[in-house]
Amino acid sequence: MNIEQVADLLPESVQKIAELIGYPATVRLLEAFGGTTFPVGKGLRALGATRSALLRQTIGDENAALIVKTFGGEVLYLPRCDRALRELRNRRFLNEFEELRSQGSSSLMVMTALCPKYGFSDRFAWGLLAEKKAVQDNQQNFLF
Repeated sequence: MNIEQVADLLPESVQKIAELIGYPATVRLLEAFGGTTFPVGKGLRALGATRSALLRQTIGDENAALIVKTFGGEVLYLPRCDRALRELRNRRFLNEFEELRSQGSSSLMVMTALCPKYGFSDRFAWGLLAEKKAVQDNQQNFLF
């Protein structure tokens, strides 16, 4: 699963960046600088040595050059995209839950293994499963 699957939850500014440098590089950019204001100079040197190095280290020389070419002279706010990242995390959890259950593990054992991994309580996880079931039931009722 990747962030492209929740692209509709990303702000328009982040979608534009993703179209420019791709989703994997955008995720690295957000992980490193999400929630900050990032002034983009008109050239890699104009960014300032430290900021330029951080940008190149995070997304690579080619992608950094694309950011500078496209957004040079602007001040970008890079949102944290918490909503999209949480949705992605929840989908990953649900997929892994189903995979482990299909391999024969009990639901309780899966919860014991996955909740710490995903950083939430089992009560939250049971709620995710209940939401998924409700959506599936609703879809089945709609088909009939």
